[in-house]
Amino acid sequence: MEEKKGTGTTTVKKGTGDTYEFNIKDLIKSFFGVIKTVVIKPSDFYQNMPTTGGFPPPLIFLAICLAVSGIISAIVWGYLGAFLYYVIFGLIFSFIGAAILHFIAQQFFEGKGTYEGMYRVVAYAGVVNLVTWIPVVGLIAGLYGLYLQIVGVEKVHQITAGQAVVTVLIALAVYIILALIVGVPSFGMRF
Repeated sequence: MEEKKGTGTTTVKKGTGDTYEFNIKDLIKSFFGVIKTVVIKPSDFYQNMPTTGGFPPPLIFLAICLAVSGIISAIVWGYLGAFLYYVIFGLIFSFIGAAILHFIAQQFFEGKGTYEGMYRVVAYAGVVNLVTWIPVVGLIAGLYGLYLQIVGVEKVHQITAGQAVVTVLIALAVYIILALIVGVPSFGMRF
């Protein structure tokens, strides 16, 4: 595997074409490469994903996914505020969701990962936002996003699959409570 861990690089597993890090300098190729790898091979993706290298690559990847969903939602549903709703709240809640997952994995299961690694899991699992605007498909995508997070928590924190499931379910409950307090109940599936 090519192991370049700074911003502006793409991590690719030699011989497979699988992409494990978004690269703004190779926007289109790395964006679709990450989508393909995280959706089709989530275990492989999170096993090989760099857990360091800064927040910009996963943050920009998530922002693009949220922006696409927000633009399409605004067009389809006729509500221009959907774009800002998706992007602003999605990005804010991604940091909060990562913090909750990280705290639970470390405090309850002695997880070995870092907050940055956990943020990367949440951001790249945000790929599901590309289709959450579609009725019914959005619900299935949201559930698949939880699965992606379970796989990512397991790999990044080096805990068992069962512990990762419990981590994500506890985080989901906490997250829903926080979202209801803030007044954003639909974000229960978006962290």
